[in-house]
Amino acid sequence: MAGTRDTRTQASIFIDAYIESLVGLFALRLEDVKVAVREHAPEMTVMSSFDGEHVNLQARRVVDEIGTSGPEVVAAVERITTAFVAGMWDLLTSHAHYSSISAEPEIQFFRHLRNACGHNGRWNFKELKHPASWRGKSLDLSHSGQLVFEGLLKHGDVVLLFVDIDRKYFQQ
Repeated sequence: MAGTRDTRTQASIFIDAYIESLVGLFALRLEDVKVAVREHAPEMTVMSSFDGEHVNLQARRVVDEIGTSGPEVVAAVERITTAFVAGMWDLLTSHAHYSSISAEPEIQFFRHLRNACGHNGRWNFKELKHPASWRGKSLDLSHSGQLVFEGLLKHGDVVLLFVDIDRKYFQQ
């Protein structure tokens, strides 16, 4: 994937997977979906390359024990969003033109977002070597240590950020 110019298809797949994960997260909390899982797919298997060591997903147990409180849902969304941001960042940095845009304000904003996702969802920097801004939101030293998604951003912003970067730097 290193040095590729064709990241559009991969980005679309990542975005679709992110949305599908969130839809699944919310759908599993609906009683009709829980009933359907219990009846039609109480156990699912993810294949492993090791004989006899496949991963059995106890779907019935999951829907029986799934948390429906606000904090539990927010924590699950945070984990999914963190994985999405990491994947999209890897995709962005693998683009053939990444080095020519790496210091741009939106790219720096995304870089700091990626770093925050790896540090318990908190902005984590001691200095800002380059301006980091996007859609009128600018990072400064006062943000360091603050939670990303309870302050400056909301979870849906991660898709908008990547789409904006794609439109600005990669669409012809």
